[in-house]
Amino acid sequence: MHPFLCSPSPPPSLCLLCPAQWGTFTYTVSNGRTTSPAGIVTVAPLSGALVGSDFLLDAQGWTITGNKVSPSPASFEPYSRGLLLNHYVFGTDDVINVNNFGDVDQSLWYFQAPPAYLGNHGIAYQGTLSFTLGAFAGNFSQTNGNALHLVELECATCHGPVEMGIKLAFPLAQIMPAFDGSPRVFSLTLSETAGWLKDPQNSAKPWGPPTRCDMIQVLSRLSALRVLGDFTSWYESVALDSVTLTNTQGQLPLCAMQQPDASVCLC
Repeated sequence: MHPFLCSPSPPPSLCLLCPAQWGTFTYTVSNGRTTSPAGIVTVAPLSGALVGSDFLLDAQGWTITGNKVSPSPASFEPYSRGLLLNHYVFGTDDVINVNNFGDVDQSLWYFQAPPAYLGNHGIAYQGTLSFTLGAFAGNFSQTNGNALHLVELECATCHGPVEMGIKLAFPLAQIMPAFDGSPRVFSLTLSETAGWLKDPQNSAKPWGPPTRCDMIQVLSRLSALRVLGDFTSWYESVALDSVTLTNTQGQLPLCAMQQPDASVCLC
């Protein structure tokens, strides 16, 4: 019994573009002798938003991680900068780790999602992760290169190629034209065929496409979601806004539904 999506018609007084799901509930099915594992129903607005951050009042639990001693709260700005950034969070470099001026920075920082984005979001499969990025400072003519990961998704309890854990990454090289710091909306399809790569957990092997089960399991047991903020080889200041995990229809295949967290997947 896997999660499925329910998008009812809301009362006129409710916003149709709400930034997050309305709620979830679980259920079981019994024939009088045996009872099924608990299924999960996600009740979402017509926009299909499963979880989102509009940063209207605060940073909503987002942190900055990577080149800091420990994750620290993202800075909140209750202001507007053009059409795409209106109440947002931002981060800056704490450490520059280069061998020579202009070399690639070895210590990268990321926006890290709060607990609301973690856990079972398997219903997001074949949906989208969208967000806005924009830079206020930084020399984007000297970047850290296209080998960076724009987004990383992790499942700490999934069985990886070598050890526990699966990490999926969306490579910056897939983004065309290249991000130059100007405010821009990104929309990434949450599918194994959309350009995501899987960590082989072996430095001698290249990252390759995930399987269908890899993508579904990671979304069903998300333990981390990170968005890159460190694009240049020197100091920069980058803002994040309007993050949304969205799906307007349930598209989970039956082959992944034996357990709610997709821990048994035969796809």
